Amino acid sequence: MRFYFIGGLGSNENHMSEFASYFPFPITYLDPYRVKLESAKDIVDWFKAHADSNENTCIIAHSLGGDLARYLASKMPQITHLVLLDGGYLDMDQILPLEQEIEETIAYLKQQVFSSLEEAVASELGDSDNPSQATIKAIQSSYRWNPDLHHYELDLDPQAVLSLLRVRRELRSFQAPLTDTKALFIGPKYEDEPDWRTRALENLDPSIMKVLLKDLSHDFYTAVPNLVNKEIINWLQICS
Repeated sequence: MRFYFIGGLGSNENHMSEFASYFPFPITYLDPYRVKLESAKDIVDWFKAHADSNENTCIIAHSLGGDLARYLASKMPQITHLVLLDGGYLDMDQILPLEQEIEETIAYLKQQVFSSLEEAVASELGDSDNPSQATIKAIQSSYRWNPDLHHYELDLDPQAVLSLLRVRRELRSFQAPLTDTKALFIGPKYEDEPDWRTRALENLDPSIMKVLLKDLSHDFYTAVPNLVNKEIINWLQICS
């Protein structure tokens, strides 16, 4: 079986590095944020261009990556296993209108500018104690130097990002059937769950095995990569 990882918006291969170091099989990172994907067909074509379609496949995907992965699994029979890391289950229309999401995303991209990488790292980590070198490298790799404006900015193409947000609404991945795909959902369990997330978890396809982890945030796979690996390996053994 081939294993692929699709990260969330703004992530890069370095975010996966610690997780991959624990994972017992080779795993390939796929980055959908470097190209402009404007339709469901574009997403399928992008995956076919980067993945081996002749072997059974497992996709492990986080956040927005989970939305893309679940849609792909519903369309491509070689994707026999799917792991959703807090993704692929939300109806975004129940959370905020698309235009508001686009406006907030544009504002965020404009706001994330820094005079140095050290400043960018400090802003992202906040009060975190003893971050790993992999975490620091992942944050640093998320930024690029703009020589015209003399600052570091997120290494993203704004138009590609906005296009992907629009396509996500069209995919409605949270409804995508997984008839022939074994699926596992892992997500954080918050003390105060927003109503929209409570409803989404309650409405999760019953064929998807669900694991909720306490005292963690949305990016939990970078915080506890060993624990997430154990959950996935246990599930793969159950599936076999």
